[in-house]
Amino acid sequence: MLRVAIIFAIVVAVFAPFNFVAFRALTRIHPRRRRIVIALVVLGNLMWLLFPILNARTPFSRLARAVLGPPWFAWQCFAIIYTAVVLLLALGWLFVRKRARFTQFARWPSRAFLWITIIGGVIGVYQALVPLRVERVPVVLRDLPPSLEGKRIALLADLHVGLFTRRSRLQRIFATTNALRPDIVLLAGDHVDDDPAFVPKLIDGMRPLDTSIPLFGVLGNHEMYGAPAELIARLRATRVRLLVNEGADVGGLWLAGISDYAAQTPELRPNMAAALRARPPAAFPIVVSHQPKSFDEARRRGVALTLCAHTHGGQCGFRPLHWSLAGLFLPYHMGLYERGGAQLYVNTGTGYWLLPWRLGMTPEITLIELRRAPR
Repeated sequence: MLRVAIIFAIVVAVFAPFNFVAFRALTRIHPRRRRIVIALVVLGNLMWLLFPILNARTPFSRLARAVLGPPWFAWQCFAIIYTAVVLLLALGWLFVRKRARFTQFARWPSRAFLWITIIGGVIGVYQALVPLRVERVPVVLRDLPPSLEGKRIALLADLHVGLFTRRSRLQRIFATTNALRPDIVLLAGDHVDDDPAFVPKLIDGMRPLDTSIPLFGVLGNHEMYGAPAELIARLRATRVRLLVNEGADVGGLWLAGISDYAAQTPELRPNMAAALRARPPAAFPIVVSHQPKSFDEARRRGVALTLCAHTHGGQCGFRPLHWSLAGLFLPYHMGLYERGGAQLYVNTGTGYWLLPWRLGMTPEITLIELRRAPR
């Protein structure tokens, strides 16, 4: 409990300066909007007061997270970016400080930034909730058995099913997946938003998916933040075959599903050796993981293909240039990679986390099609 309190205090201390600078700058540069700024600051910080109960798994805690979480996350992101903008404006003002006050110099650039933020916010909400992108990815593998030529794998991830997730949206996702006629469907983690109580909504959304299609899943970090043992039990009582450091043979294809790196208990920590142990000699292995960090170990073990997700592409990016916000922090953040003869595909997420906002990084269903390399 003390450790949690210390971490919470550190996080608050990190975010507090950005909140102060953003509030101070906005109220000085745009004094006529002071009441609006105060309202935004209050709304954007209310969730701090409820952090101790957010994992209580009560109707109130779920409602508080769903209602206050998005404005909290949006405001904290805005405060950080706006602070950076103010600092840049302050540097520019140094060259003209004798001719104009800072508030006068910064007013129009600040207005332009705020309008860009509002327009980008509206577009981002639309792109998170409405479009659905199908990414068709042929993967050429040298030692692929002839029997697996053309095998189609649908990869979905980061659904983050929560209180406000629409069943109609889930059903559209799985209906679209079903229409692709995959041989296998993989759910690469973060199925629900921490709370196992949302598993029934997830399963209900799967109804459009033909029951004859094998459906597998692995655990993500958000499964670990809630009640992982309960979630595992709930999922294993459904049609989803959950792979927790274990494998499954599907027509000569060995799906090695590993657990997530956020696990707090030894029995749930990733164990790729265990996931590959029972593989028949003739079965072709694929590692399925939530986080891309599993790729390096998969390469060392000679696994030719790893499928994962987790990054969301930062929920902001530009696919044609293979650029995403997550790429500023992660070496593998979106799309297909090849390193030392092994390949990795990173799905950028079929849902969203907390804030329904995706700018240029629309929700993705990936259709992997296995191909044999010409000899």
